[in-house]
Amino acid sequence: MTEQVLIGEADGQSLILGLVTPGALPSMRGVYPCATEEALAAAIGDFLFEAGITGVSRAAFCAPGPVIQGGLKLTRHPLRLNHDHLAAATGAHSLQLVNNFMARAAAMPLLPEDWLEAIGAARPRQQAPAAAMGPVTGEGLGMAVLNPDGFVGWSASPGEGGHADLAAGNDHEAEIVAILRRQHGYVSSETVLTIDGVRDVHRALTLLAGGPEVRMGWEEVRTLAEAGDPAAGETFRLLSGWLGAVAGDLALIAGARSGVFVFSPFLASWGPLLDRTIVRARFEAKNRMAAYLADVPLYLVTAPDCGLLGLSALCQSNGPLAG
Repeated sequence: MTEQVLIGEADGQSLILGLVTPGALPSMRGVYPCATEEALAAAIGDFLFEAGITGVSRAAFCAPGPVIQGGLKLTRHPLRLNHDHLAAATGAHSLQLVNNFMARAAAMPLLPEDWLEAIGAARPRQQAPAAAMGPVTGEGLGMAVLNPDGFVGWSASPGEGGHADLAAGNDHEAEIVAILRRQHGYVSSETVLTIDGVRDVHRALTLLAGGPEVRMGWEEVRTLAEAGDPAAGETFRLLSGWLGAVAGDLALIAGARSGVFVFSPFLASWGPLLDRTIVRARFEAKNRMAAYLADVPLYLVTAPDCGLLGLSALCQSNGPLAG
């Protein structure tokens, strides 16, 4: 019988744990509140107790942030995953830490069809790179690339492309970006394609229209948009356009002919406010490269356990994992 591996994904507020046979979805899964390293260790202990085991020989964890000097520091939260501390908590003699979008990139070849919503009619090219991106929870914008490798199949590489400059596609978007720049000093794709981005873009539109200084919660903006409020509705149309534009940029940079996969239950929660027609149009609107992008698939992935599936896929390799 194949030994099961402990896998986990932390986002700074919660921890999802699972026991898996490498390459499969978890046979056991649990979700725990987790904002500190102490809570992380306690959650692992509780999960292993519930599983009826005292430890595992192999474990892998992912979180949003880079792996540096034996640890993974979350980008937007104080939590840090320490390799040695996690090895002690799990009992694992083989433990890997990876960026959460490296895990999602590794999951892409295994994603079931019913986890995918195609935006457009293009279909993937075999043996071509694929790219992963998305605000999973709405807090940050991750990116990674999956490249075909003639020796072992696929090789996943994490990146920090969500922090690259946001481009304005027209004069109106440039006005919005100018207001955001005065607010933040620097405007990246992550500045807009997140929970805070919904709030800040709505604020900018209100100011441009001569309205008062206001910064609502993103759910309030969504409620207004669903009720037909013009500024709130325009907020989601602008964000739909930027999502498509950023995804198209990623496809060009990565040569992602197998597709761009947007992992985001957050974006899916917008329902029809995520304008798929605008997303696809801006995805392809790259001047002389429009025909190239017309053949590139774009998917919205809404399933919650893609990080765990990717960790499971990475655990199929006997070699060390790089973060």
